[in-house]
Order: sequence, then C-alpha cells, then structure tokens
Amino acid sequence: MLHYLRIILTCRVKKHYKMKQILILLYCLYSGLAFSQEIEILEKGDTLQKPKYVQFIYLSEKTPLDSITFVAKIKATGSLHNVSNLFLFINAEAQKLGANSFKFESFKTLDSQNGELILSTYYCNGEDDFFDKNFENLPKNKIYIFGSQDMLATKTQSYKINGEKHEIESGKFAQFDIKPDEEVKINKGGFTGMTLWVKRKPEGYSSFLNFSGIGLNGTSYNAYSGGVGVSINTGTINKIEPNLALALLKIYSEQK
Repeated sequence: MLHYLRIILTCRVKKHYKMKQILILLYCLYSGLAFSQEIEILEKGDTLQKPKYVQFIYLSEKTPLDSITFVAKIKATGSLHNVSNLFLFINAEAQKLGANSFKFESFKTLDSQNGELILSTYYCNGEDDFFDKNFENLPKNKIYIFGSQDMLATKTQSYKINGEKHEIESGKFAQFDIKPDEEVKINKGGFTGMTLWVKRKPEGYSSFLNFSGIGLNGTSYNAYSGGVGVSINTGTINKIEPNLALALLKIYSEQK
C-alpha cells in the first residue's frame, strides 16, 4: 500500500524581518498567479465511488481495464516550471470523484511556458488481484534517476553510480539495471554528500530517485525505504512517489 508524504514547514520571524516577510508574500502571490493550474473534466462516468484507501495507482497500458470502473478523464494545464504539479492537481480532483487509479493518456507543450497533461481515472474495489496483475506489467529491478521537474531550466545535476560520474538534465531521466546479487552505490555531492546503496528485490521493485524533491513542492527529504542511505552535509538523494514517477516517465524524455 502506497501512502503520500505530507511535510509541514513552520517558522518564526523576528519583528525586524517584517518587511522581508511582506516581500516574500508578494513574491509568492505573484508566483501563484504566474504558475497557476487549470483543471477540466473531459469525460465523466455515471457513478461516484468511495475507495477504502487514499491511493492513486498507475495503470500500465498493458493491463486490461474491463474489470474496473471508469471515473473521469481529466486535463490539467499549467506551467512547465513545475510539471509534477499537473499530475498532483489531477490526483486531487480524481480522488474527489472517487478514483483510486489512473492511466496515462497524453502530455504536450502548449507554448513556451505551459503544458497539458491528460489522465483517465478509474475505480477498482480491490477485491480481486487486479493491482497485483497490473504490478507485473510495471518496470522491474531498475533504478531511475530524474532531472529537475522544471522543464524550462537548462541546468544539469551530477551524480555517481558505482563510482562512475553521470549528469542528468532537467526534464530527462536515466535508467540503470539492478543485476542479480549486485548492490548499486549512488552518490550525490561527493564525500560530504549523500550515498545510497540499493539492492535487487525479490519482488522486482524499481527505485525512482531525484535530487530536487520532485512532487514535494520544493521541499526535500532523505528517507528511502528499500535502500540504505548516509547523508553528511551536501547533496540529497530523494525518493519520488512511484505512481508519480511512472507518470513522469511518460512526460520526461530519456537521457542517453
């Protein structure tokens, strides 16, 4: 069962920083207008479901959907500076309608600043092994490294896999196989950064990682279940929620 992580940041500011607070607030208000998202329901089913658990499971294009209920086809448009927000806004709207799973339909850029994401959403009652069958159609025993979700940025981020240096560009992903009896060492930030060791899992789980907190609205965290990580000072390796990551594989392009 997959659960979403919510991080609440709080801070106290002294009185002589009041003007700085006002400037930050104005900037946030401007950013909210500049990068606003729009949601549109393109199609809607006849029934309102009530899933037992809060989840939003990626459905492979190889998985037959005749045994589950269509809820809605939803379109999100918004800034390419934070492309994961398109997914998160659809997720929130779909769960209001009772969906607990989705199929990727399309993604495209509308202009130099904005993109459009369309997902079809579904409800599965979970009484059969539908999600288990769907899991068999997902990538197995791989490590995916994602660049920044700001698809308008030109920066690259460097990291090492088993001591070999690599770079990942914004809006791109790289993939690596986890071989049998292998432990993959991932490092970000050198000696004073973070190092993560990932082993092959019997169930075939893949790992989805990034260095900029994708899907966490700019925040980051060092927790990663299924791997062992050590962070000293600089450099952070973040885990991306798997269903979001699988959608991003359709939005990003692969870096060769």
